[in-house]
Amino acid sequence: MKKAAIIILAVFLLFTVASCEPSAYVLTEDTFFLVMSNIRVYPAQYEGKDITFESFTYRLTDVEGKDHYCCVRKCSAEFGCRCGKDTIIGFILDYDGDIPEPRNQSEDTVEKTWIHTTGKLVFTDGYEPTLISIYAADGVTVEKVPFFVYHARELSLVENYSDLNYYVTK
Repeated sequence: MKKAAIIILAVFLLFTVASCEPSAYVLTEDTFFLVMSNIRVYPAQYEGKDITFESFTYRLTDVEGKDHYCCVRKCSAEFGCRCGKDTIIGFILDYDGDIPEPRNQSEDTVEKTWIHTTGKLVFTDGYEPTLISIYAADGVTVEKVPFFVYHARELSLVENYSDLNYYVTK
């Protein structure tokens, strides 16, 4: 009887631990870079899960002149492009409403168009990111920068962004 109770307890604990996977992710100042880096390596873990965060809008123009509206933060070059310059970390933004126009895009300043979003990643080609071909910092070299598509269900402007980090590193 004692052995059966221990087995039942072990199965119960195993089931409890296995079902502890979060159903939603809220990215904070302390977790933004870590979670974004993890999404890039383990995208399947985030499939079907709500992801909520603050970022700024960014217009990325590819080599063919097509604009891609993104929700991003700035980070070190290791994350995206290989040109040696700092880059952006985030998603291609898919939203059914109006996407607020990017502001001060080429300037290293917190004065951006900040948004608060909740939505889910969109996977159309397995778990492969969309590769956007852009010109590197030299204006000649073409590189492919990977971005997952994020469908925002909710999107609102952040009026007070004084506690948000423009540049994320951890």
